[in-house]
Amino acid sequence: MSKGIKIDIKRTGFPVKIGNLELWFDSSLENLRTFFNIEEVAQEKLKEAQEKAKYIHFPDNIDVNDIENIDVETIDAAFDVNKEFIAAQYDIIFGDGAFKKIYKQYPDIIALDQALDPIGIAIANRIEELESERAKEFDKKKKEYLKKKAKKK
Repeated sequence: MSKGIKIDIKRTGFPVKIGNLELWFDSSLENLRTFFNIEEVAQEKLKEAQEKAKYIHFPDNIDVNDIENIDVETIDAAFDVNKEFIAAQYDIIFGDGAFKKIYKQYPDIIALDQALDPIGIAIANRIEELESERAKEFDKKKKEYLKKKAKKK
């Protein structure tokens, strides 16, 4: 019987801890394209959410002193559109289903919305660090290759 070959693949990325949850940020080149276009992709998701709520009349201004006359369904629909937009951003960053996992543990849409900027900044900083490390590793391999090539001559 012949022996098989096994090659392990190490995922490109790093863990990101949000509260008690640890998520994975995929820093592969394929995913970075999406990450750096997150606003554009999220806007597409927002358009989809708005399309769903197209037939709902959102009041121009809400008088909090007149709570009895506020249409709860309209408010819920507005909340849902906003929630879908925020959910789309988390799912774009961490993969499908990430928002549900986070929201289940932290059902506070305002807090999750406010966390998006610090998350994005921290991830961007980590990506820069990784790129610097990759560049150093590439230079090291390049020097080794050129040394070996020079010895052959």
